[in-house]
Order: sequence, then C-alpha cells, then structure tokens
Amino acid sequence: MTDRTLVPGPLAVLVDDIRDHGYAIVQTRIERVPARYRSPNCAEPDGCTQAATLMTLAVAEVEDDAKAAGFRFERDGLGDIVRIATCDNHRTEASHDLYYALTGRTRPDGIRAFDLPGQHMQWT
Repeated sequence: MTDRTLVPGPLAVLVDDIRDHGYAIVQTRIERVPARYRSPNCAEPDGCTQAATLMTLAVAEVEDDAKAAGFRFERDGLGDIVRIATCDNHRTEASHDLYYALTGRTRPDGIRAFDLPGQHMQWT
C-alpha cells in the first residue's frame, strides 16, 4: 500500500499527482470541512457505526499563493463535491474507496493520500 504524504508547505507533490492522475486525494479533519459537506457517521462501504473524524476528497486543481492554497474539488454529475467521511480506523480505505467511486477501478500504486493539517482551505 502506498504511504500517506504529509503536505506542510509547498504543494508541488500534490500538483504532480493531479498532472499524472487527473486529481489528487487529500484528507483533512472533519471539523475543517463546512457543515453542509459533513457527515456524522463513517461512510465505510462495509459498514461502520463510529463517528466520522476525517474527510477524504479529490482535488482536481490547485492554485497556490502566499496567503492560502485554493483547491478545486472533483464534483459528481449533480455538482456535489465527491467526498467520503470516515473514522480514524478507516482512513486508509477511504482513499481506495474514493478512487473507485471516481473511476470504477481499483486504486493503482503511485497515487498517494495527502494530509493537509496546516493548510488553509477556501470552500465554495
């Protein structure tokens, strides 16, 4: 399984994944996500009763400036951000589940899941 990558500063590695794979997979704490995108429970497809603590999203584009990183998230046919809320126990599976939801294929090696703990994100 591919290691997770912590992204504390420049987003060049994340941008590389977008260039190479069409998007990058990111995870952030659920409290950093606007309420309208949150889910109270883990959405692990095999079933889980724990509270969601993380949100896994697909970033389609990055605009990085000195103040903040701007992300354009992948959206479904209805215009909703493609995302999976999970508990800490299912954080690794979430990136695989998200890739499958986007492509209908198993996630190949080389696509990383990025943590964005210190990045300020704008939501639109």
